[in-house]
Amino acid sequence: MAHLLDMSKLSEDSVDVEAIATELARYTKITSEDAEVLSHDPTRRDKLIAELYRNPAVRPEHQILQIVAPGGNPDDYLGPANAAIASLTPPKSFEDRITRLHIAWPAATVYFQHKVVFALPGSSKLMDKVMIRYTKIMQEWSRTDSRVRFSPPGFGGSTMASALPALASLPTPPPSREFLKQVSEDMANDFLRNPDNMIGKLFVHDPPQESRDSGTWEVISYTAKKGDGGGLEQVFQVSLEAFGTNVLPMDKEEVKEFLKYSNLYVV
Repeated sequence: MAHLLDMSKLSEDSVDVEAIATELARYTKITSEDAEVLSHDPTRRDKLIAELYRNPAVRPEHQILQIVAPGGNPDDYLGPANAAIASLTPPKSFEDRITRLHIAWPAATVYFQHKVVFALPGSSKLMDKVMIRYTKIMQEWSRTDSRVRFSPPGFGGSTMASALPALASLPTPPPSREFLKQVSEDMANDFLRNPDNMIGKLFVHDPPQESRDSGTWEVISYTAKKGDGGGLEQVFQVSLEAFGTNVLPMDKEEVKEFLKYSNLYVV
């Protein structure tokens, strides 16, 4: 599996952050708009979804590894999907939106997995740049496009794999948060017991009140030594989006507080 994923990676100098973020945002805008419009009539929406999935040729499952295997060519899937999306844009009916959402959501998932997660070398830093730019595009769109009442972005929430077959779970979805998972108290305690598991993971700090520490962050390294009192003293080197390229030292309690109000990118 690792060998197949390595084959998908781009060279760093060939990565076009703007193009990747813009295409990812395009999928999110489409799915956000369709889900919003469909939420206005949930009874009709759910009836049409049920009719769609009675067709044996239509798969309600959208697990990305079933659509494009690691190491496979995602363009073989995305090309026809994009053509189908284009043929339904702009949608001329409620039914068109059902169909377009059914196509666009898994396409967005495939694009993110194969063009971002599997493709970016060194992953975390380049992915960070893509997601920061993507978030800015979506924030600007949410401010200027009044058709969508809910706030779009930042990757998390439930996946379309479980949400799409029962579209009732899509009245106000944040599609751009598809790949975020809130850090629970148990997860935070596990990370602090096993700091190695934090390295290489990307978090988003989102405290309830506005803070200059908000944004993506990651643990670059950590050290542990015997403290003056005889206990274990841990120091985490943390890279924060809010502080640019500076890496800040944090103790265990500071990291614990960050985890309390953070989401984890799940890829």
